[in-house]
Amino acid sequence: MPTLEAAAFAAWPSERTLDLRGWHLRLDRGHTKRANSANATAHALPLRETDVDAIEDHFRRRGLTPVFRLPAGLPTPEQAREADDRLARRGYRARDPSLVMTRPLSPADATADPALAADATAWLDAFGDVAGQAGADQAAHRDILRRIAHPCAWAVRSRDGRPVCCGLGVMVDRLVGLFDIATRPDHLRRGEARRLCGALLAWGARRGADTAFLQVLAANRPAIDLYERLGFRVAYAYHYRVPAS
Repeated sequence: MPTLEAAAFAAWPSERTLDLRGWHLRLDRGHTKRANSANATAHALPLRETDVDAIEDHFRRRGLTPVFRLPAGLPTPEQAREADDRLARRGYRARDPSLVMTRPLSPADATADPALAADATAWLDAFGDVAGQAGADQAAHRDILRRIAHPCAWAVRSRDGRPVCCGLGVMVDRLVGLFDIATRPDHLRRGEARRLCGALLAWGARRGADTAFLQVLAANRPAIDLYERLGFRVAYAYHYRVPAS
């Protein structure tokens, strides 16, 4: 789990990071809670009231809402429960239970590379068209993408000259992460995401990755079904705690 957590942080970089008693703070301008949260790690010390105060201060001094991300069992099951209970008592509500899923890769997965956009900007234009993203959220998303220092596959599937499915692959050491898999609503259930994800897995395998990983909302049953058909299995879960108001 710690290796996957580190790879996910590296693949999806925040503008600022710092560590407080083993809690990894990721501070950005928005777009996703992955880039804007205090994360329990394998080295996290028990969460005290003063720690919550200090973490809240770091977020609020930057105009951000404090958000805590709690992977199941980190650093230990008992400490994870204690941190969750402490935040609940302080009025933090549980949000967005999610799953980290993984899949082994082998040379047999190295079939063909995906169709790629030229760069982050071109890919984000396609993603915005597919997902209906624009404005400040798209600008914050662009900043995250431009900070990625690892090899990327900016994958796009198009029909009749228009993008219908997008996804991003990021290589970190021997792991490849799949991010931002999105399909145009009128092209759902046509196999576009399955083919795009398969091409991203092939891209990673051709470059020596031995494991693929992704993160998905636990409530997104259609996406989980797709990933299971592609060979992914649940590695662990996490959820967020956010202020009540």
